[in-house]
Amino acid sequence: MKALVILILGMSLYLSASAQTTTNFIQLSDTKTSHLVFPEQVDYVQAGDYSLVQAEVVPELSNLVRMKATQAFEKPVSLTVVCAGRIYAFELGYGNEAPIIYQAASFHAEDAQTFSGKLLPDGVLRDLCDQVLDKHRKNYRNRKVQREGIRLRLNSIHLHDDVLFLELEIRNRTPMAYDVESAHFWITDKRQVKATNVQEYLITPDYTRNKIRRIPGYTTVREVFVFEKMTIPNQRILLVELNENALGNTGRKLSLELKNKDILQARKL
Repeated sequence: MKALVILILGMSLYLSASAQTTTNFIQLSDTKTSHLVFPEQVDYVQAGDYSLVQAEVVPELSNLVRMKATQAFEKPVSLTVVCAGRIYAFELGYGNEAPIIYQAASFHAEDAQTFSGKLLPDGVLRDLCDQVLDKHRKNYRNRKVQREGIRLRLNSIHLHDDVLFLELEIRNRTPMAYDVESAHFWITDKRQVKATNVQEYLITPDYTRNKIRRIPGYTTVREVFVFEKMTIPNQRILLVELNENALGNTGRKLSLELKNKDILQARKL
């Protein structure tokens, strides 16, 4: 059976974490509540798996994050917090010796005020994209196109506040690698038998999670593109174009049409 490899960014995240001089590890228990104290108001908090960990800002004290395990767990759970223009990435583990108080000042943080566009800090967008990739859902099974052994499919659309997350899956069913030249998104008219005066304009993602450049043979990859919320006017579509980098004009090109109803079915993230 031909191997199917799902390429997400687990290895790069591991390398990034290994490069840090400080490991942000927090131990939690399901028998007591722990608190993470920050110097200022917490602007954002998100745990990787809320079925295992509860994490929320204390309403009465906006600089305090309340945390507790819902059950014993073995694999680490992520926690991302943004406070005072700094982003904290934690690894949560389970243990009965979990302290009651953690001081954020003793942990490593990075500058969160780096924007790819106009939506959210890159660290927050990265965390939200990873949540989309962790879900492994295929909510749009009929939104797909295939050509010369390459399949492009829309897996899911998620919405967080005013931000859209489009998850695309690209499967290479051939032994030859597919080198991605570009992925373009167009708002354009629906195809007509005699198209005249077609108007279209390019929209650019504010953020792309993995920035995939190559898809090896017999491999499947998933990518998340982030946009400001939008709707598509009647008689128009969102056209996704995937182009291969190849000699001359011989590259494999795929076009996937998405409708306004697809966007309106976005799931809350």
